[in-house]
Amino acid sequence: MRLFYILLNVGLFLSTSSKGVVRSIPNLIEAIIYVESRGDVKAHNILEDAVGCVQIRPIMLREVNRLLGYNKYKLADRWNKAESIEMFNIIKQHTTNPTNEKLARNWNGGWNGYKKQSTLKYWYKVKKQL
Repeated sequence: MRLFYILLNVGLFLSTSSKGVVRSIPNLIEAIIYVESRGDVKAHNILEDAVGCVQIRPIMLREVNRLLGYNKYKLADRWNKAESIEMFNIIKQHTTNPTNEKLARNWNGGWNGYKKQSTLKYWYKVKKQL
């Protein structure tokens, strides 16, 4: 069994490549990072132009900048783990009545993602990591 140790900016995250080994993922952002990229800051989904550890697409970056009221983030910032986590936290701060489920499903499907049937599978993947 291979054990991977990945140090995140927000804490330690342990994972395995096989079943049955205990892993510790203490919070939502770490669970999303695991689901989106397994912690790979170089992850790139060419079809969606989603990049980085939380797979940020250009539309999400534009939304974060819109919420801030100025263009703080550039497309290149999506490759930076700390900047990506900041962008997630900005979305989180602007979410009404945030729960782990609502935040995860909105991350996957936009502001109304928590209402979409299509985001349930994503939520179950994230929930499994919590």
